[in-house]
Amino acid sequence: MVEALLCQEEHEACPAHQIDLRAMAKDCGFVAGDREYNLRLREVAMEKVRRQLKLLVTAEQDLLLAVEALDDLSRVVNLLDERLYEWSRLRRQEIVHGKDLAEVLSNDAVTGELARTVLCLRRSHAAMEADVSRSVQSIAPNLSSLAGPILAARLISRSGGLRALAKMPSSRIQIIGAEKSLFKHLHGHAPSPKHGIIYRHPAVIGVPKRLRGKTARALAGKLAIAARLDSCGAGLLPDLKAALDRRLAEIGRSRRRDPSAKSWGSDLYSKAPSYDRKG
Repeated sequence: MVEALLCQEEHEACPAHQIDLRAMAKDCGFVAGDREYNLRLREVAMEKVRRQLKLLVTAEQDLLLAVEALDDLSRVVNLLDERLYEWSRLRRQEIVHGKDLAEVLSNDAVTGELARTVLCLRRSHAAMEADVSRSVQSIAPNLSSLAGPILAARLISRSGGLRALAKMPSSRIQIIGAEKSLFKHLHGHAPSPKHGIIYRHPAVIGVPKRLRGKTARALAGKLAIAARLDSCGAGLLPDLKAALDRRLAEIGRSRRRDPSAKSWGSDLYSKAPSYDRKG
C-alpha cells in the first residue's frame, strides 16, 4: 500500500484539484476512522523521507565528511603530541633527537598508554588520508591531477561540494581559506590576500614571495576549469596539467628576464620572509 501511494504521488505531483483523501479512504472502507488513517499516513510519510535520505547519500557527501574527520584527526594528533612532549619533559630531562617520541615512549610505564594512542591515531589518519585520496581521484580526476588529491578534497570541502566549486570564479578559488584576511582587508586593516589554502600547492609555496600572487592566479584559473570539467563528468584531460606547467614556466622565465629582480637566495639571507596569513 505504501508503495502504491508513493508511486501515485510521483505521477500526480500537481493534481488539478485537491482531493479529500481522508474522506475517500473512510467512505470506501479502506480505514475504519481517523486514527487508522493517521497511522497509515505517517507510515507513507516516513517511507518517503527514508527514500529522500537515501538519495542524499552519495560518494561526494562521504568525501565531505571524510575530509572533516581527517581534519579532526589532525587536530587531535597534534594536541596529544604536544601533551606527550610536555609529559615526557616532566619525567625525562634528556631530549630525544632523531627518533619519534611516541615510539620511544610506547613501552614506558607511565606515558606508554598515551604514546600508543598517538601511534594508533597516526595510523588511522594515514589510512583515512589514503581513502580520501582514492575517493577524490574518482570524483574529481582533473582537480586531483592539478592540485593533488588532498588539496583537491579540501577545496571541495571548503566550497561545500564540487558543483558549488565549479560555479566559483577563479578569483574566489584563489582565496578559499583566507576569509579572515579578506574581511580584514575589506575593513582596511590588512592588504588583500594573495592566496588561501592553495598556498600548500608546491607551485605556490616554492616560488619567491613576490611571485606568489601571479602564480596563485594562474593556478586558480586552471583549478576553476578543472572543477567545471569534473562537475560535468568530462573525464581526465591531460592537456590541462600541461597547460598549467607551461604557464608556470612562463612566470619563472619572466622572473629571470627581470634585471631588477633579486634572486630567491639573496632574499632569504637579506631578511626573513613574512608569510601571509591564510585565515
